[in-house]
Amino acid sequence: MGLFSRHQPTPPPDEDRVVSEFLDRHHHRASIVDDDDRMIIQPGQVLENFVLTMERLDNDIDTPVGVADAASFEEVVGMIQMGMGSFLAVHLVNTAMRIMSARYPKELVTTPLPEQYDLRKLVPVLTFTDEQHEAARQIFNQRTLSATDLEAEDIDEAWSRLNEGDQVQIVTALFFMFGNKVGAMKYRTGIK
Repeated sequence: MGLFSRHQPTPPPDEDRVVSEFLDRHHHRASIVDDDDRMIIQPGQVLENFVLTMERLDNDIDTPVGVADAASFEEVVGMIQMGMGSFLAVHLVNTAMRIMSARYPKELVTTPLPEQYDLRKLVPVLTFTDEQHEAARQIFNQRTLSATDLEAEDIDEAWSRLNEGDQVQIVTALFFMFGNKVGAMKYRTGIK
């Protein structure tokens, strides 16, 4: 027998692979579920996955991506349950401004979403209540009109009055508002 076996190495069990991915700083896995159905989340990886997904959407507006491409429903809920919902929301709008400011004219980027703007009419599969939609629009506009990034504390007062379900919907709305605004700016400017 030589130094190398002719046999292919046995792949590690699925559980080992998942843990390995979770521990790998260069892998996108942001959570694992243990034997007791408890989820362990890496918040930094969730945030990074949103950045990568939003950049991907900006690079190709026709790419079929959604919130689930950045984070699972359970990961978003987990972030909210850890008290990081407002941090996630401002991360989304700060990332949106960074991405939009790098490619599109300032006057378009800094124009707030008008009162009559209704994402639900543009994307009919989205079902937000009026209150959820308005809260997301206000957060998006708060960052749009600010010269600097928002901090979680900037929205904490309004955010703390929202229940968990509202917070999940607002995170979803903020993601889609970004995509919708990028699509409109691409159409208006011809920037691909």
